[in-house]
Amino acid sequence: MENEPPPASTHQGNPEAELREIDRALAWIDAERARLLTRRSELLVRLWGQQSAALPVARANRGALPRPGTADRRETGAPAVRNVLLALGGMLLAVAVIAFTVLSWGRMGIGGRAVVLGVLTVCALAVPVPLLRKALGATAEVIACLGLLLLVLDAYALHRVALPGVDGTGYAAVVSAVLAVVWAGYSRLLSRHAPAPGAADGLPMSGGVGGRAKAAGDSAGLAGAEAEAEAGREAEAGRMAGDATGRPADGAAGRVPPGGGRWPRLVPALAVLPAQLPLLLWSIAVEAGAFGSGAALLATAALDAVIALRFARPAIRRTAVVLGTLAGAAGLIPAVGMSVTAGEVAEAARAALLLCGAAVVLWSVATRVPAPGAAAVAPGAAPGTVPSAPSHSPVVPSPAVRAGSRALLLPAVPATVAGLAVVTAAGGLLRMALPDGFGVAGYLLSAALLPYAVSAVRHRAPERAPDRGTAVAAAVVHVLALLWVLPDTVSALLGPAGWVEAVWEGAPRGARAAVAPGVIWAGGTVVPVVLAMLAVSLCAASRLRSWRPGTATAPWPGGRAVRAGALVLAAAAAAVLPVTLDLPYPVAVLLLAAQAAVLLVAAGTSGSVVLSRTALACAVAVAGTAAAWSLAERPVTQGALAALLAAFAVAAVTSPADDRVRQPVTACAAVASAVGLVVAVCADAGLPAHRTAFAVLAAAAAVELLASRLRRRPAGLPLEIAGAATALLALALAVTGPPVVLSAVLALAGVVAAGCALRADRRRTAGYAATALFVLATWVRLGAAGVEEPEAYTLPVTVPALVVGLLRRRTDAAASSWVAYGPGLSVTLLPSLAAVWVDSGWTRPLLLGLAALALTLLGARERLQAPLLLGGGVLALVALHELAPYLAQMAGALPRWVPPALAGLLLLGAGATYEQRLRDARRLRELLGRMH
Repeated sequence: MENEPPPASTHQGNPEAELREIDRALAWIDAERARLLTRRSELLVRLWGQQSAALPVARANRGALPRPGTADRRETGAPAVRNVLLALGGMLLAVAVIAFTVLSWGRMGIGGRAVVLGVLTVCALAVPVPLLRKALGATAEVIACLGLLLLVLDAYALHRVALPGVDGTGYAAVVSAVLAVVWAGYSRLLSRHAPAPGAADGLPMSGGVGGRAKAAGDSAGLAGAEAEAEAGREAEAGRMAGDATGRPADGAAGRVPPGGGRWPRLVPALAVLPAQLPLLLWSIAVEAGAFGSGAALLATAALDAVIALRFARPAIRRTAVVLGTLAGAAGLIPAVGMSVTAGEVAEAARAALLLCGAAVVLWSVATRVPAPGAAAVAPGAAPGTVPSAPSHSPVVPSPAVRAGSRALLLPAVPATVAGLAVVTAAGGLLRMALPDGFGVAGYLLSAALLPYAVSAVRHRAPERAPDRGTAVAAAVVHVLALLWVLPDTVSALLGPAGWVEAVWEGAPRGARAAVAPGVIWAGGTVVPVVLAMLAVSLCAASRLRSWRPGTATAPWPGGRAVRAGALVLAAAAAAVLPVTLDLPYPVAVLLLAAQAAVLLVAAGTSGSVVLSRTALACAVAVAGTAAAWSLAERPVTQGALAALLAAFAVAAVTSPADDRVRQPVTACAAVASAVGLVVAVCADAGLPAHRTAFAVLAAAAAVELLASRLRRRPAGLPLEIAGAATALLALALAVTGPPVVLSAVLALAGVVAAGCALRADRRRTAGYAATALFVLATWVRLGAAGVEEPEAYTLPVTVPALVVGLLRRRTDAAASSWVAYGPGLSVTLLPSLAAVWVDSGWTRPLLLGLAALALTLLGARERLQAPLLLGGGVLALVALHELAPYLAQMAGALPRWVPPALAGLLLLGAGATYEQRLRDARRLRELLGRMH
């Protein structure tokens, strides 16, 4: 095995060989020790993650080890309990202080008020220092937060007592600024006056974390694992400790507070909170309006960004990021509203000024935030400084906080918001210069030029792809513009389908009023303009080249898909243009047909497979719109269908023989256009639908003949299917006429199917279809002649057919019973069964039931499938026909709850015997399989 030690040396007389063996054994021992140490570290980390704070931390000089063999059943660790208790205590004290200040203030004199609040404030601000010396960092944080609240209440009391005439909003602005500065200084002084590590508990300063980890690691069992993990946590806390500027505290770099405590992290972060109010309150106090309030909020967000980038402590950075995001959103939303709803150029310019200022700040943040996966360097660190390695179990925030902070600190997020702000500003200014209704075009133009403007500012090559944030911002605006014009575009392209229900009723002269029956298109001129701008923008984006530092430029992988999207948008713009210009109805329809022809030419000449398929799909879609729209008037219908037939026929003929998409699609589209033209010509000639069926059937025969000639090409099978569909259309038209006509159409369709059966590869399928069509034609003809006794015509055919089948079975034992007896039995059983369901007498059901019973018994005795299944099926249907009146009467007499109850019992029984039924079904299938 891999971990087995090498065998003992057998070279006792050869010192050199024995020395080599010893060296090999020592090398194996070193490798095994390294492997075991690595595995030990992994197990320690895993144990800490599974039972974090679940057991008391074992220390070398104090604390008791857990009793061996006992399992800890506590669900909450000591740190969690401590945090909950301290938080609740701090909240209760805060509520008590607020209630005392607000409600009980009038019961004391001036001196009492000053003494009480002063003493409480001084105590709250002084107590954290001795608490930190005793390694009670969490308690110190709570008391310090209470001191901040007391400072706020002191300011409130000062305003009520000494400065009652001062404006409250302006006073609050000044107080919040003073509180921010005072609290930042207090947090820095607090970190400097905290004791240096090792000053208490007799811990040597030189030992550091390594000595503590070693002492803890020497303990036995799980306590030793948790002690080492706790030492790692303390090392991380000591490494992250520092004053409000982000630099490590004096004597605290890389070390931990005495006694296993932690340095305060919430105290310096709270200095960011009052800094959010001064500018906003000042703007409200001076009545600066929406512009001033927005500028104040954006300036506050910029200050938060500076704090988040300047300070390295995670608590300060997270607080600044969250508060800056809220302030920036509160400032951007009103600015966007001002830009969108501005009625004058000055108002739009003020909104643009706010948006551009916010964009500058956001882009500055984006350029200074490290990209995902890059090594983050603490502010103030020298270039090239290697960050310290993390401890075994660093203190990390909750997953939600960590995910939110990571999302907000990605470079693409501020860059995207900055791009959107610039587009909104520029679009708002362009909206004032453009005609009414063209505002979306201004925003789209700004988004299209945004990547190039950013590249010009950063002195980058114009053909290089933009940054991710800029690209996302431009893409968002493009998508919004597309969604804005999409309803009008869809109504212009799909509205003509409404003429299918109003064929040849006449259309108005203008294209806008003729889009749909009784509907006027509500779109404006901006719709094709926006679609064309989107197409041009996508074409320009497809020419961009991807670039990464240290690599050469390369074509963008998504360029082909983007060009295909540009082609679709261009086709949509061209299709909507006739409606937008309100051209005459016939001209608009013919222009759509011409556009379909142009797209077919583009599909044939394009060197890209993606563009060719896209152009083909656009051609088919535009042709469908033109064909549906042409149904409003007779001459337009015939002209449009003839033009489409010529275009698709030429495209099908000129398609390469090995093209498996373009040739079949154009060929089937040509067949559809030809059939539609035939129907339109016949209807224009005054022929009824059942007579038009003969012309449609002739077209189906021609299509099947063409498919047989092209059977070795990709269009062969699709043309066969199109021919079959055309024949079905002929049958549907024939149903509307007399039975004699339907019989003739069925017979002619059988002739066409028989002609297809002459092909060896279609003989079986087409032969069955021809037989069925001939039989149906015969029975339709008999029904038209008033025949009420089908047995007189079926029995003379059944008897010889069964005799022939019997002789076939005697000469060919492998012949199936369906081949031998199926046709003869079906000729009589099926027509008689149809007659039973329309016959009110009892003679035919009795005779047919007896015959079916005899066939069923004979099939079971001889183990023949055809007599067994045909006889059993006919017998069951005859019995159901005879019992149907009684079942209906019984259903009417039963209470309403009985059918659901019976259904429930039936389902229960089926579920209870499901396995047995499956087994019986398998046995029956095997039995039928053994039959002939």
